[in-house]
Amino acid sequence: MSQWNKIKKTALTLTVITTAITSYAANAKQPEWTINNLDQPESVVASTDGQFIYISNINGQPMELNGQGYISIANVNGRMVDQHWLKGLDAPKGLAVSGQYLYIADMQKLVKVNTSTGKIEDSYTAPNAKMLNDVTATTDGTIYVSDLLEGTIHRLKNGKFEAWFKSTALPHPNGLYAQQGELLVGSWGKGMNSDFSTAELGSLLQLNIVEQQLSTVPTGYKLGNLDGVIVTEDDSIYVSDWLSGELFKLQGKERKLVLSLKPGLADIGASKQYLFAPMMMDNEVSAWKFSDF
Repeated sequence: MSQWNKIKKTALTLTVITTAITSYAANAKQPEWTINNLDQPESVVASTDGQFIYISNINGQPMELNGQGYISIANVNGRMVDQHWLKGLDAPKGLAVSGQYLYIADMQKLVKVNTSTGKIEDSYTAPNAKMLNDVTATTDGTIYVSDLLEGTIHRLKNGKFEAWFKSTALPHPNGLYAQQGELLVGSWGKGMNSDFSTAELGSLLQLNIVEQQLSTVPTGYKLGNLDGVIVTEDDSIYVSDWLSGELFKLQGKERKLVLSLKPGLADIGASKQYLFAPMMMDNEVSAWKFSDF
């Protein structure tokens, strides 16, 4: 059985087990809109002006270098603008926007795209990379990229792309969010199995960029197999758990389960009004109002 089939089997099992438990929570709120007929959407990020979203589509095995991956553009009201805006990628996952550029984690490469022209302007290969996953940008344009399998966070700064941080305390970094001199890091957990389940659930961590010191966000301790991380204007942190399909809100000293969706809830994104949820296993992206949480 392929690794991807094992992942799907695990997700299906989780769906069966949790359906009765979470059906009320999952249906208590409804999305504002849903875009269907995508191809394993993994990440969503809003444009600089907040009017559009970019969606990465793996379109194949998650680790397959098949040239079939692509990026879609839709507006924030859920209308598809161009499903195949950028084609020819391998298995694109995390996205980040910095200035006029879109950065894409595409297996062993970080791809830089001019959003004005839709053209690739540069591509950076990460040393010893296995599967680059999430991307985040600081206010000065520095780009950080996680490698879920190799356990490294890479950095692109002043045109140089290099391995930047690695720790036994963080064997499988996934979601990244840069803010105020630190990175929030969603850990997948420890003791990863072939189907991507883990012996120990992952926590939400803080990584000081200057000192490279790692600590745990107290409300994010052993939260799940964490994928996407975003922070809103009121300093609320939202974190997605890929394997369970749960979305958590961390605010102050509290953490709250705000959505129970299906397994495959991947790298969430946000605009001022909406939280965007890519459902990788269901080939769709939904938008939820923050005011509902």
